[in-house]
Amino acid sequence: MTGIDERGQAEIVATYDAVAQRYAAEFADDLAEKILDRALLSALAEMVRPAAIEKTIADLGCGPGFEARFMAELGLEVIGVDLSPAMIAEAQRRHAGVRGLEFQVGSLLALPFADASLAGAIAIYSVIHLERAARALAYAEMARVLRPGAVLLLSVHTSAVGFPSGSMRRLEEWWGQRVGLDGHFIAAEEVVAGLEQAGFEIAARLERGPSTSREFPSQRVYLLARRR
Repeated sequence: MTGIDERGQAEIVATYDAVAQRYAAEFADDLAEKILDRALLSALAEMVRPAAIEKTIADLGCGPGFEARFMAELGLEVIGVDLSPAMIAEAQRRHAGVRGLEFQVGSLLALPFADASLAGAIAIYSVIHLERAARALAYAEMARVLRPGAVLLLSVHTSAVGFPSGSMRRLEEWWGQRVGLDGHFIAAEEVVAGLEQAGFEIAARLERGPSTSREFPSQRVYLLARRR
């Protein structure tokens, strides 16, 4: 870990370790209902495939690995990275034998990849638990590991009833487990500015509300960005 947001990083690990099995069970078929998410993931795959002989991408904050598996089944080599060892264990168990797919424990603040080594990356709601300074470091790490021209798909919650952009929701109980986890509602323009400062240019932007009954009732933004 870096010196930034160490307490927050420890809370992320403890929380997601505590709920990993229940989380994976609850959301195992969630992507099947998310038409727009699948379309954006498929778009990223289409953008990666013609542009690179080496088609390795990373799922940053992969959780139990459902998006990572979807991308692998589209023909990409995918490495899922998550801070929670229990989430990585769940992903490895659920997707054992899937071709082109592997998982490892790692932090968004110190990604386990060489400079300019990836053809693309996805970061689906993974930066929402980071403070602003840590988010800037995560964006810089994403820029470091992506090749020039590589594509990033990143999403965040932007607002919800009672939680405007710039606010934070503290979670202290989840499925009967005592936890401690901060979730930030981040303005789309703040994310755009952070990515541009890190070395990305925005290729596409989509905003939506919840698309399934299990999703938190928030507004969210998805950004497709290219590494300059």
